[in-house]
Amino acid sequence: MDDAPEPEKPSNDRSLLRSLLRTEILITLPTLVISIALAYFSFVQADASRKMQRTETWPYVSYGTDNSSPEVRDEISFSLSNDGVGPARLDEMEFTYAGKPIRDPMEFLEACCAAEAKVVARHLTFTTDRVDGVLRPGEKRNFIRLAKTDENVPLWNRLNVERWRVAVRTCYCSIFDDCWVFDSRKRQPDEVKACPANWTKFEERPTLRPAELTAAKAK
Repeated sequence: MDDAPEPEKPSNDRSLLRSLLRTEILITLPTLVISIALAYFSFVQADASRKMQRTETWPYVSYGTDNSSPEVRDEISFSLSNDGVGPARLDEMEFTYAGKPIRDPMEFLEACCAAEAKVVARHLTFTTDRVDGVLRPGEKRNFIRLAKTDENVPLWNRLNVERWRVAVRTCYCSIFDDCWVFDSRKRQPDEVKACPANWTKFEERPTLRPAELTAAKAK
């Protein structure tokens, strides 16, 4: 009696399966590579667009002090300027004299020039402007201005010397909420995630009128 023939091994089926898998890989792999490349290109393009937008709207706030102006020959001023190409949202400003934080212009006069300010208190007039809000590109904001007059010469001369002991820090942000801290004692602003909340905030509105300054010093 003859032995039953062994069943034929499905080698052809296996070869066909391997061939199909190889073909599917050859088709899928390029598609995957193209998809990854497109995703990377989109990321790079979005990042480049973001950087371009930041560059085109980049604010750059700086501080300055002068003893003359186009309108008035002898005028001491303290100012913030936006030298960038985009608007700057001024959030906080800290004004220090001789290393001490100052809260307002009258406190500054008390600290730097009390004797001279007391003498001319009844004739003391100066101009202040806001240190917050939006600063347009190219805008210069004189937040303290003192014009020289016949009555305030001693005060003006003293302030002209003491103004160099002033330092200013301000935090400002762009329209995309990118923020920087400018410090007049440093060469470049520092980028920050959020504006500091622990500064002694400078207010441009005096808390003491000249008459009150005289009374306070007389005590």
